[in-house]
Amino acid sequence: MHFKVFLFSIFLGLRITEALQSLNLSPEVQNLTDDYWNWRLKDLPQFATFEFTTMTPCWMTCLKEAFETRFEACQNFLKRANDLEPSLSEEADIVNLKVLKYELDTFIRSYHLKGFYLPVNCLEGPQEDLEKQFNWMPKNTYSDYETMITRLKAIPRQIDQIVDLMRAGMRIGVINSEISMKNLTDTIGKFTLENPEESPFYKFFKEGFPSNFTQEQIKTLQNASKEVISNFVTPAYEELLKFISTEYVTRKDIAITSIINGEEFYDHLIWFHTSSNLSAKEIQNIGFSEVERISKEMEKIIVELGHEGKSIQEFSNMIRDDPKNYYSNSEDLVDGFENIVYNIIPPHLPEIFKNIPKAELKVVPDPSPAAPSAFYISGAYDGSRPGVFIVNDYDPRSQPKYLMMTLSLHEGNPGHHLQGSHSIESPNFPYFRRVMEDRNYGMAPSRFPIYTYYVEGWGLYAEKLGFDMGLYDNPFDRYGHYSWEIFRACRLVVDTGMHALGWTREEAVEYMFNNTASSRIEIENEIDRYITWPGQALAYKIGELTLSKLRTKAEEEMGNRFDIKDFHDVVLNSFGPMDLVEEDVQKWINATI
Repeated sequence: MHFKVFLFSIFLGLRITEALQSLNLSPEVQNLTDDYWNWRLKDLPQFATFEFTTMTPCWMTCLKEAFETRFEACQNFLKRANDLEPSLSEEADIVNLKVLKYELDTFIRSYHLKGFYLPVNCLEGPQEDLEKQFNWMPKNTYSDYETMITRLKAIPRQIDQIVDLMRAGMRIGVINSEISMKNLTDTIGKFTLENPEESPFYKFFKEGFPSNFTQEQIKTLQNASKEVISNFVTPAYEELLKFISTEYVTRKDIAITSIINGEEFYDHLIWFHTSSNLSAKEIQNIGFSEVERISKEMEKIIVELGHEGKSIQEFSNMIRDDPKNYYSNSEDLVDGFENIVYNIIPPHLPEIFKNIPKAELKVVPDPSPAAPSAFYISGAYDGSRPGVFIVNDYDPRSQPKYLMMTLSLHEGNPGHHLQGSHSIESPNFPYFRRVMEDRNYGMAPSRFPIYTYYVEGWGLYAEKLGFDMGLYDNPFDRYGHYSWEIFRACRLVVDTGMHALGWTREEAVEYMFNNTASSRIEIENEIDRYITWPGQALAYKIGELTLSKLRTKAEEEMGNRFDIKDFHDVVLNSFGPMDLVEEDVQKWINATI
């Protein structure tokens, strides 16, 4: 084993032991969860870098044989769990072993579908993910920068392995749609520029060095990075571009069901992203029903604002075109989000939550024209990096004021930040249950769970909590809330429509255009996302509906004994498969009434 890798393994073991000291687990269960999580982190160095801001000088092995080894390792861990299970009597042991078995079973049950043969698309791949990794790498010592350069030097091996996976997919018919590979020439092309100083990787060596570095050290690192970029990184991306442009075969059909074992593949994706056995048609019908319900709420607000007779589309176009609904500059836009996130929402959180995480939440602007309107990145486990609510401030005209409250509730508190930080800080979770950032949707369902239904379901449920906190008094904010909610409901209709029920891309675009408040270009981009990540878009509404139904059930059965703070505590402490959440809520109801 490489010496640095060995030291890293020891470090992780110490960190995890530290994290678990407060857990009341039997030694057998604790040892098993320790072994599993240490293995996951060593197997996926990128993930370890993100969670611990620590790194090895290598990337995850993407050889086909490495996935076979992972499959065998999961089988061995599952056997250990099954052998241990009959002897357990403590609730903490039983629950945490159940979640561990779910993680292992998720990888095992869909391994044969070879989703990992789809590692590159217009949303993910080495043209997106490797550069992002360098944002999270520690940059405190000279050795840190040397390790960064070593990782740069390892990029050709990573890309070669990814190309081999894609070739394996071509041989058996597991290939991406043509739409899912759009614009890759441009995005990969950024990494093939002749001047190494123009490479996206060089920005990490251009400036921002620790103040104790000498000019000689800085110059040495800059020269070394330019040499590695020119001789290793750029040629590797040139080969990737050549492979995708001249060799990789795409499919014309947008439906994932058109690949080998496609119907089974989509069924597994539905289960992976919704934690349910609903059929595609059942999910689409839920979508139709939700669109109808939410439309009525939007129409009420249109009448309330004095525009009776206007359709949702007409009213949405009117307010979207009104300059009063936008900030005039990026600085004011970011200030507006900061006011919501730092001043307006926090005083209301104690009204509906008992245990509010201590982790810091920071609003960070992103001026990139290609970035999404907003997204969240969780903080590091050790607190060295706060949770970050990233706001695209490139064009204030793309961020209407009436959507800002809903976006903030979803991405920040009480949405992703509160839920993710609660898991990280939970004294009841072994480490493998504390994280939410191992996200690569393109390889689903043949991977470990991302708990999309819980994470995104909670995010959408958190938007609705704005009503409980009195944050939707402004009818425009309320309209913005329903605009986002109906968008998620439409996803149920079009995702299942395109991938299982014969819908064309054009039919999906028209349906969303006629039933949401979004522009056609926004919808077209979203539809292409659903084509690229089949099933992922189902998680939001299905997850939220499950949580909302559980709350309604508890309110009806408990009457005046229902406490929303306790309900949220139960749900947050049940992070994992949705049947665990349902079981824990029912146990809480039974114990209270």
